[in-house]
Amino acid sequence: MPNALIPRTTVHAWSEAIGNSPMDHSSSLTRLLKDQRRLTRFIEENSQAMGGSTSGICVYMTGVIARMFEMAGGRLRNATWEQVRAAEARVGAKVDQLLPLDVALVDRLHAISDRAQGHILDEAAMVLFLSQRAEGEAETDLAEALKVLLVSWVVIEVLNDCWQPPKDFSGEASYTYVHIDPPKATDKPAEA
Repeated sequence: MPNALIPRTTVHAWSEAIGNSPMDHSSSLTRLLKDQRRLTRFIEENSQAMGGSTSGICVYMTGVIARMFEMAGGRLRNATWEQVRAAEARVGAKVDQLLPLDVALVDRLHAISDRAQGHILDEAAMVLFLSQRAEGEAETDLAEALKVLLVSWVVIEVLNDCWQPPKDFSGEASYTYVHIDPPKATDKPAEA
């Protein structure tokens, strides 16, 4: 039986908390990525095809995703290569449903309801494609953002397979898109 979904508002609150205080979460992000050696290797393999800053964004985003599973509680087993490759195949089979690479890509993503922890992927898509950039901050190329999204999607699928929620976890039984306004550039925390 698939895991219940972490509610969208919870996912967004955790994302904001991590983004607003990255130093409070940095040791957890590093530890989680070290513990998930196979996923880390998968991320490294795929980041080689990304631009320099995009590669860093990908590593950070996948760390944030792993942190969300940890914040939800329960147990997070180490991923196997079989889980990584199976998730990669599941996601790869849905890429055609996302394309073409245009402004409606995120809406097409929302229409794919059989995603593991769809609200976490919605948060990633919002950050990558919909959030306004601060003045002087470079826009992410859409093709590069798609690469990060696809790696993040695989990571979410794998971590969901590895996650055993706590007994008292009461998530959502099925996915329904929940709109959250993307943060404006002025809503973003100042860099330390």
